Amino acid sequence: MPADRKGDIDVYAGGRTSELKLITELCRESAKLGLNVSMSDARPAAVIRTGTAPPWWITVDASGEFLEWRGAGFRHPVTDPAGAAAISRHVDAPGAAEPRRTRPAEEDR
Repeated sequence: MPADRKGDIDVYAGGRTSELKLITELCRESAKLGLNVSMSDARPAAVIRTGTAPPWWITVDASGEFLEWRGAGFRHPVTDPAGAAAISRHVDAPGAAEPRRTRPAEEDR
């Protein structure tokens, strides 16, 4: 089904418009910080690439309340995309096996 008007992303996103908006905002904030960020064309996700570390995939969790770094077990509230971008800035820092948490891991359960 083709889009009726320019910018109608619901047709292509399969009803994931809210996720795409959150990921887009994260990408904007990340770009403001000079990060090498792009949007995945396979799923709603931001991809942050650094010089030496593997890329970080950031998605919206199933509840729609958190941005999460896939494979890292890290979550950050979707209401703070600038904070999430700032954290992503440090993923390539020496010794950064996983980004810093904004809250204790026990609260994730």
